[in-house]
Amino acid sequence: ECEQALQHLKKALSEPPVLSRPNDEEVLYLYLAVASEAVSAALIRETTEGQKLVYFTSKALQGP
Repeated sequence: ECEQALQHLKKALSEPPVLSRPNDEEVLYLYLAVASEAVSAALIRETTEGQKLVYFTSKALQGP
């Protein structure tokens, strides 16, 4: 399930338009993914066409 979600996110990030602008009164959702190798966050807004990405960031973690 996690791998499927990651592949879906990669596909969504590779298709234009990648980022969308939120409206002032729109509800935004923050998705977080944490693993021993990386931390990622995606800010999403819900539209009639589905979820649209507002912002995405990821940081690789270094071992001890």
